[in-house]
Amino acid sequence: MEPILASQPPRPAAAVLLAAGLAGSLILACEVAATVATAASADRAYIPLVERPLPTPTPTPLPPDVRVDPACSDFQHGTREDPSGEYVCLRSYDQRSISLAGWRLEDAAHHRYVFPLFVLAPGEKVKVHSGQGQNTQTDLYTGSNLIWNNDGDTVFLYDALGRLITSYSY
Repeated sequence: MEPILASQPPRPAAAVLLAAGLAGSLILACEVAATVATAASADRAYIPLVERPLPTPTPTPLPPDVRVDPACSDFQHGTREDPSGEYVCLRSYDQRSISLAGWRLEDAAHHRYVFPLFVLAPGEKVKVHSGQGQNTQTDLYTGSNLIWNNDGDTVFLYDALGRLITSYSY
């Protein structure tokens, strides 16, 4: 076995294992430096493993806590003449303000409403009405006819990336 001296330039790890006669040997390690320096004798090879600090994991942020507030919602009182009497109320239970821009609200039949630029403050609620109206900080309007079925439906709320945030069946 050819001795590899510390005075020689470091070699790639695979070349060191070949030179040390350890090719095909099982080496257990989580991470090994890209190059290693070794010393070898006729019957043993010493391969110092250099520990690298593992990256600090970035905590995954919790999804926003926005839910349908059934006590505030009215799924049955819109009419063809005035669909705005029908609305779903969304409330923030989060401690941070949440931008709803690009989020979408859907029913089981895939009628959808995409939120404009809108920020829901902590603890606040917004009513999303069917029909036409002037958007405010407390009321938004879908611009479409009746969405929610009087005899039952499911509300789905998706964030701007298409992840389901909440659903509510009535």
